[in-house]
Amino acid sequence: MSGKPPSAHTLPLDGQPFDAEETPAAPPEDAEPRLGFGAAPGSAPEQLGIRVTVLPRPEVSAAQAAIDDGPVPRFRLDRRLGKGGIGEVEAYIDNDIGRLVALKRLRPDVITDQGLLRFAEEIRTVGKLEHPNIVPVHDVGVDELGRHYFVMKFVDGQTLGEIIKRLRQGDAFTHQRFGFEERVRIFRAVLAAVDFAHQAGFLHRDIKPPNIMVGFHGEVIVLDWGLARPLDSSQDPVAEGDPSTRGAATSGARSVETTLGQVVGTPSYMSPEQARAEPLDERSDVYSLCVVLYELLTLKHYLAACSSTQEVLDGVVKTEPVYLGIERNPAQPTVPMDLLWFARKGLQKDKRRRYQTVREMIERLDARAEGVIPIQCHVTATMRFTRALGKLGSRHPVALLVGYALAVIAAVVGLVGWASG
Repeated sequence: MSGKPPSAHTLPLDGQPFDAEETPAAPPEDAEPRLGFGAAPGSAPEQLGIRVTVLPRPEVSAAQAAIDDGPVPRFRLDRRLGKGGIGEVEAYIDNDIGRLVALKRLRPDVITDQGLLRFAEEIRTVGKLEHPNIVPVHDVGVDELGRHYFVMKFVDGQTLGEIIKRLRQGDAFTHQRFGFEERVRIFRAVLAAVDFAHQAGFLHRDIKPPNIMVGFHGEVIVLDWGLARPLDSSQDPVAEGDPSTRGAATSGARSVETTLGQVVGTPSYMSPEQARAEPLDERSDVYSLCVVLYELLTLKHYLAACSSTQEVLDGVVKTEPVYLGIERNPAQPTVPMDLLWFARKGLQKDKRRRYQTVREMIERLDARAEGVIPIQCHVTATMRFTRALGKLGSRHPVALLVGYALAVIAAVVGLVGWASG
């Protein structure tokens, strides 16, 4: 379907995106520059250590075209995108290439040596994860105030959190664009990104809807790898527990980042073992992925009734999501039962009963696309039989007709025999 839904161009950080109505407008030209990419009046940019353009620009007059190669600041602030517990992301216009980019930096009030090392590790982690569904890093730098930043691809679209919100509100355009099968496609792309990271030896540890972007061309990008850590803890160059990795753990905030002891992440999307500050492996990300899937399907978080961080952490460990008799959102049809069964396996509190790898989840979804649905109840049995018939009909229509004819004859013979007996 063509056209764009009304949306801010948002790239959220730490689960604190700006809604369209909250996104500040671009600053006036005489405003104090952000990130130090604008020169002070009367000062040459190169004298201040500011990144400047290097490509020549055309200077066209009535007489002739000439080259203007005078340096100007490389980046110009466009708008603020998001701010979280440890960092902020802003959109800038790259004056050399002529495109929008996203720049992330640590917030000045949380910069420590440990925090800066973590920031550097985030950049290196993302740099190692070159994948179509992972946001790429374009460049790194230090502004004239000594603040480190890195430049990322600007993703023009909506976060999965925004999509879920619009679905929940019954927005007709969003429901038309994001039916259940499209939601499965998006989730499959997220799985591909996380599986790639696991194969490269990294856990994400903060998978949640605000960290997933869906572009206007259908691209799916997993963002914010700031909490990603090596699967092999001995390979982690920076120790946990630094204050710069902490967010606000306040009562009434369900989707917050927190460090309670060694608990780091977003409580409402954590695995039970992450909430208990236990060692983590791939199965922790599996749980978080299935929390996202459950919310994407049902449009309701399974811990929506919790009102404080501690209640959420307790719920992560003890509360089971509802699968049968779940309250249906009136804006959409009933959730396909096979997808709820799929999510249920990944939401087991005992990690030994979950999918053991994200690759296992991918294989099961791919089998589903081929019509192979595990029979776990009468609904899934019917779905599998129906899909099998449809598949048979598309490949062998004559055989399907013969099968139907034989079934009808058998039914008639049975009825006749029953009546004559």
